Amino acid sequence: MTGAVSCLAGIRGMGVIIHGSSGCYYYPATILRRELHCSFLIEEDIIFGAAQRLRDLISEIRSQYKTIAVVQTCTPAIIGDNIEDFPGMQDIIMVDSPGFLGTFEDGYLHAQELLPVSVDPGKKGVNLDGINLIDPFSSGNTMETVRIVTNAGIPIAAVFSSCPLEHLSGIPPRTVSANPDLSGTWGENSGSLLGIDQTTKTIVDLTERGGYGNPDEILKEAAIAEQQIIRSCDKYLQRFDPPSVALFGGFSYVVFAARLLEKYLDASLVCIGSRNQPRPSRFRVAATGSLTMVRDLIEQDPPDLILGSSFERTICPSAAFVPFTYPLRGMVRIRARPLAGIQGELALMEEVLNACIDRTGHGPDEYADPSADFQALCK
Repeated sequence: MTGAVSCLAGIRGMGVIIHGSSGCYYYPATILRRELHCSFLIEEDIIFGAAQRLRDLISEIRSQYKTIAVVQTCTPAIIGDNIEDFPGMQDIIMVDSPGFLGTFEDGYLHAQELLPVSVDPGKKGVNLDGINLIDPFSSGNTMETVRIVTNAGIPIAAVFSSCPLEHLSGIPPRTVSANPDLSGTWGENSGSLLGIDQTTKTIVDLTERGGYGNPDEILKEAAIAEQQIIRSCDKYLQRFDPPSVALFGGFSYVVFAARLLEKYLDASLVCIGSRNQPRPSRFRVAATGSLTMVRDLIEQDPPDLILGSSFERTICPSAAFVPFTYPLRGMVRIRARPLAGIQGELALMEEVLNACIDRTGHGPDEYADPSADFQALCK
């Protein structure tokens, strides 16, 4: 249910109704921080039917939005409420997404399939998908991927799901992704922008196949960024041992991070936990559907560094920590941090190195004379 709401709430101009109880409403309303509506079902509605309550709510808010989407939760899905036979309700987008149907990703992708999208085969440009409001990298990924694609001379059309409703009409036939876990069905999948290597490969392919745009500036930026990472990681490894790391989050994100940490820091990957269903990978990735499973993985071999959420941080507070997935409690995060694209890879490795250095108790250079450095700067 939360995945479906996350997808729909990112479309500006669309009113989103959660058809269920207050408990179904308050969780997504709290974490998504978007205006949502709810039918607030009570026991009487469950017994006698809740279709009329939903119809009244739709009539009340219809004038505020260009279209209305209703996400059905467990109770109305079980009792079989249906408002499509009511007069004037045929244009409502009904998303049947009770929690028992699957994961966050399942709900998100199901809702995306039902969006009012039309494709224009002759339109230039690409769409972007893999953006969802619950992701701590959502706004940063949008900004970074749009920057890269437009700097290559390729226009961005629809963003699934963070764009005005009207951008869904007449979209181009190709789509690139900031998070392959959430790659939908709209447009031909034309590559990923998760990481420097995938970004450069995708941009080159887009310009060659599209016959317009130029990847040269992006390729130059990518080469400089990779050298920055290599220099910083080599400097770290001259002073410290490679870290042992535990990774937790969505499958595409944890595999991406595992690849970087192994490549640049020769890290020992003690455990990798995926919140959604793992896919084939050269890494050993475990499905972690409960906190007990997470605890068991971490306690088998406590790591030096954890990439994950507040849950994993509380299990092993002695480890260095990099925020990587929701929930992230006890910290302020208001800056748009990307994970995708060139700046996303730079940002992740910067956070990893700083977290590891902080854990050692050493500053940038434990042998430096700070007073001498300050005097030199003042000259």
